[in-house]
Amino acid sequence: MENIQPQHESTERRVMSRIDAALRINYQLICEAAALDDPYAANFILPRYFLLQAELDQCDHALNAELSKLTEKDQHVAKILSLFNQKLNLFTGALYDSIVQSMLPESEQVNFSETGLSFYSREKISKGSYLHLTLSHAENFFHIAATAQVVYSELQDNGQYRNGAYFVTILPSDRAKLAQCIEQHGGI
Repeated sequence: MENIQPQHESTERRVMSRIDAALRINYQLICEAAALDDPYAANFILPRYFLLQAELDQCDHALNAELSKLTEKDQHVAKILSLFNQKLNLFTGALYDSIVQSMLPESEQVNFSETGLSFYSREKISKGSYLHLTLSHAENFFHIAATAQVVYSELQDNGQYRNGAYFVTILPSDRAKLAQCIEQHGGI
């Protein structure tokens, strides 16, 4: 788990690549002490759809790692297990599409980098507040949890507040998922 120290906002924007993407975002206000906790800890409210997606991601990651090791020893068995995994992915995908889609919040445009994000809310979130976040990419490129500190909350013409926050605690593997998504989609 990584704890990030805040950087000056204008410096960060020039150094880190950022992208706009459609994300499903949930947040809850937390205390400063909780911001240092593991973002997947039981004391945080994690939506069911998020937990399901995160578990499926972990299973795929673990299986792919084991399949690559097995391929070196027995390619035939590895091929059979790979085909079985493909069928399992189709089954869980169909289950996800038919059941889980109804539980999902609407995707919204979020601007993010490896170190933070900006998003919209209906209510003002005080500068300095700490948040627990779950972020799910609309096309399932990643599902991550993190804690963050709000650096601004500005009223926009549309009546919503644009909030900027930097990550306080984020797993290195989740940061890598963000970086990969930014790289694949041409971050600026």
